[in-house]
Amino acid sequence: MKCGIVASLGKDATSELEAAEDADLIEVRLDLVGDDPLESIKGVRNRTKQQVIATNRMASEGGRFQGPEDDRIEILRRASEHADYVDIELLAEGRDKVLKETKCRTIVSYHDFKGMPDRDGLRSILREMAGTGADIAKIAVTPHRLKDNLEVLDFLLKADIPLCMIAMGEIGRHIRAVAPIYGSVLTYGYVSSPTAPGQMKVSELRQALELLMP
Repeated sequence: MKCGIVASLGKDATSELEAAEDADLIEVRLDLVGDDPLESIKGVRNRTKQQVIATNRMASEGGRFQGPEDDRIEILRRASEHADYVDIELLAEGRDKVLKETKCRTIVSYHDFKGMPDRDGLRSILREMAGTGADIAKIAVTPHRLKDNLEVLDFLLKADIPLCMIAMGEIGRHIRAVAPIYGSVLTYGYVSSPTAPGQMKVSELRQALELLMP
C-alpha cells in the first residue's frame, strides 16, 4: 500500500486548502476548527478532490475538544458523512459506535505523548486494533532516544495489517519522512502550524519522500 501524505488542518482548515496541494489527504481536526466543525468539514469537502479524514481528537490523546464524550462522538459521526475516512481512538468509549455507524473507511488510533510502550505493549495494541476491523491502524508514540526510533521502524516492518506509525517530538521528527520507506501507510504534516509535536511541513515531507523512497 503506497504511503499517503496527510495535511492536518486546524482552525483555518478551509483557507489552508490551497497550501495543502502537496498532500494526498486532508485531515480536518474538528476539535480545532472553532464553533461549527460540521460546516468546516463541509467546506473542505466542497473545495477539494483530495481524500478527507474527519478527526475529533479527545483531550486525553492530545485533542482540544471540550464537552461530553457523547457530543464528541456525535459530531464525529455526522462529520464522517462528508469524509473518506474517520479517525477514532482505540481507547474511546464511543469507538465501537463510530466503527459500526459510519459508512466511510476507518482509522483506529492510539497516541502516547509521554513515551512508548515496549514491544509486547505495541503488539497488544496492534492486535486490539486488528480486532476492531478498522481499515488502518495508527500508532503515535514519543521516543526518548534514537534507539527507540529503531524499534518503531522494526515494528513497522513486521506489521501484518495496514499501519501508520508516528514518532512524535524532535527525537522522532525525521521518522515522519523515513517511516513510509518501512511500510507506514500514512504520514502527517502541517500547512501553517503543527497539530502534533515534531510535525514537518507537508511540502517538506513531499520533497523528502521524493528523494528517499526507492
